Amino acid sequence: MISIQNLSKENIEAALALSVDDWQRKYVRTNAEMIASAYVQPQELFPIALYAEEEMVGLAFVKKEKKAAIMTLEQVMIGQPFQSKGFGSESIREVVKWIETQFDCSLLQAFTQIGNQWGRAALENAGFMKRGTDLEKREIEMINIMK
Repeated sequence: MISIQNLSKENIEAALALSVDDWQRKYVRTNAEMIASAYVQPQELFPIALYAEEEMVGLAFVKKEKKAAIMTLEQVMIGQPFQSKGFGSESIREVVKWIETQFDCSLLQAFTQIGNQWGRAALENAGFMKRGTDLEKREIEMINIMK
């Protein structure tokens, strides 16, 4: 079972130690880069630590959009040793629940690169549906209608 904790000075080292396989790096930004972005945008980008039992298995980053009631799931990253165990979809479902308790949000959007079948499958398994494809950006927009 996945639980959510705040990213803090107590767990930042564990967050920075998580990484994905080399072939997956084209699909995610590094944790250090995402944490730095959250640090400089504290009212817009929220880092979330994902735990299975007492062990951090991944990170998620949620962005509050300027448009009312829209949030973006900027990135969900599950560390390589914890992949293929269902943590991706379960983490996304828990993040959706967390957003419902923290924000007045009616639409959660996520973008996955064309070719990232694993990311798209995790989103679909968590209840997202395809909204559109941007061939220029080579990404698929996925949405979760929350209210």
